[in-house]
Amino acid sequence: MKKASRLGFIGLLAIVSVSAVAILLSQRQQATLLRIERDTMRLELSDLERLRAENGRLRAQQIPAADLETLRADHAALPRLRAELEAMQSH
Repeated sequence: MKKASRLGFIGLLAIVSVSAVAILLSQRQQATLLRIERDTMRLELSDLERLRAENGRLRAQQIPAADLETLRADHAALPRLRAELEAMQSH
């Protein structure tokens, strides 16, 4: 009877030990996956910050909308003004 109960205790202890090891390995794997995800997110955040800075720099160099409209209007008027100049020169 004592031998059977001792074997049962050892079997139960083995099952608990194996379960504990399996849980620890699972948690370790989850921690590793979370670290990888964290590192990936940090890289993405770094890229995002770099792109935001570049976007700000490019926006600062951009021609204001009012100036751009003036330039477009001037460019559109060039053919008309050239025609007028040619007409004046031929008279």
